[in-house]
Amino acid sequence: MIPITERQQQIIDAFFLVAQENPDLKQITLKRVAEKAGMRRQSIYGRHFNSVEDIITTIHNLIDNQIVEKMHHFVLTSDDDPITYFSKEILPILYEKRDWLKILYGTVIDNSWILFLQAKYTPILKLYLQKKGNNSGLSDDFLCSLIVSKVIAILANWLTSDNPEPASLFRKKFMHILNTPTISLLTGENL
Repeated sequence: MIPITERQQQIIDAFFLVAQENPDLKQITLKRVAEKAGMRRQSIYGRHFNSVEDIITTIHNLIDNQIVEKMHHFVLTSDDDPITYFSKEILPILYEKRDWLKILYGTVIDNSWILFLQAKYTPILKLYLQKKGNNSGLSDDFLCSLIVSKVIAILANWLTSDNPEPASLFRKKFMHILNTPTISLLTGENL
């Protein structure tokens, strides 16, 4: 996890409060965030964050750095199934950040969130495929993009629901969705 100060945490919390009130990035300014944090804009600018985009980048890294480290370590050291590992180790981390993620996935305040995730996780999955091989008949690029997009979509649906299940309960559904062909999910038939 990247180190942040208590004041930076307050600014990030204020950012999310402003985002909940008006989930339009154009309406989120350092001035509004500062007011919500009980500070002046000048106190934020330069000392803590240079812009709203700087706050968003820090949020991305706060959410994602631990996950990326765990996934890299897994790919480099384990021969186990990455989806099972992800469901056991990563879903609980995501659930802890569910309030933040609900806003990132469910509003337009952060158009770069999905692209950020795809850019972070596609190389990790490619590394896994290089280690294990790809017998799918699809190119590594296509397969990685497909899997990362599917996982992101599942997570977005889970975390933007009104009351997301705890990770320990959602894990079974996550595994079921990823292990079941899409047509079987649609028709309810086992192929």
